[in-house]
Amino acid sequence: MTGAVVELAAGELADTIAQLAARAAAGEDVAAQLAAMAAQLAAHHRAATPTIVTPDPVTKNGHGAGGSVLERARRPGTGGLVLPGHYTAAEPGRVRTPGGFTINEATARRAALAEPANTRRSRASRAEAFTAWCNEHGRVPTNAGTLADWANHLADQQHPTDTITSYVTTVASVRALNGHPVRDDERDLIARVLASRSTEEATDPAGAGDVLQATECTREHLAAMVATCDRNTARGLRDAVALLLHWYMAGRASEPVSLSVLDVTEVSADIYDLATGKVIQRPALELTLRRSKTNPYGKLRDVVRLVAQDDAALCPVTAWRAWMALLAEHGAEHTGPLLRRIDRWGRLGDTGQCAGRRPADERRAGGIGDRTLRNIIADRAKAAGLVRDLRPEERELLSTCAERAELAAADSDAEREAIRTERRLRRRALRRKLKRYTGHSMRRGCVRHMERAGTPRHVIELHARFAPGSKALARYRVGAIPWEHNPTVHMGDPNAARRRLAYLAAAGA
Repeated sequence: MTGAVVELAAGELADTIAQLAARAAAGEDVAAQLAAMAAQLAAHHRAATPTIVTPDPVTKNGHGAGGSVLERARRPGTGGLVLPGHYTAAEPGRVRTPGGFTINEATARRAALAEPANTRRSRASRAEAFTAWCNEHGRVPTNAGTLADWANHLADQQHPTDTITSYVTTVASVRALNGHPVRDDERDLIARVLASRSTEEATDPAGAGDVLQATECTREHLAAMVATCDRNTARGLRDAVALLLHWYMAGRASEPVSLSVLDVTEVSADIYDLATGKVIQRPALELTLRRSKTNPYGKLRDVVRLVAQDDAALCPVTAWRAWMALLAEHGAEHTGPLLRRIDRWGRLGDTGQCAGRRPADERRAGGIGDRTLRNIIADRAKAAGLVRDLRPEERELLSTCAERAELAAADSDAEREAIRTERRLRRRALRRKLKRYTGHSMRRGCVRHMERAGTPRHVIELHARFAPGSKALARYRVGAIPWEHNPTVHMGDPNAARRRLAYLAAAGA
């Protein structure tokens, strides 16, 4: 075989090297084969960063702004693994799919938009992290055992089990797409690695494995945040209605900002009055969510109903009426986003005067995004005194610039990896201590408020748009037995249980 061209598939690399080593040990000259192998691997490496199809650019709501559909991957390649929605260039105006056939660029663009932009970005990021590790350690991404070793590497770096699981699951799906599914015995091995890491987290004396959750925004916290809004200004009105709608609808951050003015209507709600035993009418809002996490393609319409509250300061109906009156003054009450951008001079977005960069999707030109909503929540929580200022050393720990400077000063890859791990663990420890008000704070606070009030689980699922039987709901719920129902109360009194039952029966009557 001297001088022959060795056609090498990535999955056969380890076997080929073993065969050459055996032949070399037997005294055979394998230099030519090694040279041919090196040349082919170099060519394979040059082609490892594919030309991909992306909606360029992609806005937060997934709508592209036009432009060329083909762009070169700017970040490290995926080791030859083709990601879903990524296509190689073919003849002009057409691209080649992972299955080998060609389609129009316009078809590829529309198909790519079927997935949220965040999903596409996270998948690419995880695949790139995997192949970067493979390149650094001389591993073949599609070989059996590689994914298990990477999972163990992430565990050694003390990443949370949930993080490792999401990364490994993503890479496994990408490998399957490329015709290299993970073997069942390797899946079992990975499951045991994850179980071991989960045990380490659960028994960590410092609580390093505790799940990081946003601080619950109680109704009292909501009142304090809304009180900081000056409702004599456009920004104060906007922030108040954003906070109140977000909390009462138990919304994800993307949901309130997706509402248009036509998606919210005022209705009259028939409410049973416990005091009088009569049916009374109360003002209410009906919010139509056209897309959500559990309805990503808009095939359904989620309608959320919010009843007016007795406290005008915390009433979503009152806040919505005031905001709509302001929009009417600008002739913007019939079309456009409900929650508008506001510039430094108090001018509303989509009114022809608002300064600032316009988003790529012209249909949302005047509206705010979920990042702005999260900033509103954080700013109002700080103004209400619910969070403290960061100390200088805490700012340094959270600073990416400071981390880059420390990494640049390191002498070796091992030292840099140790720095990353140490800073990541310190950041998690800091975040466990800090109060963090985010979009999930509003959702978590409303869900817990409903649970404390005795709202049945299926009603909470419907109102907050959880899938039936959702496991995610467990992370929002209080979880502990309410004190008034705790069985350890007065356990030394043999008659306590009977008195408790009598009390509950009377209260129910």
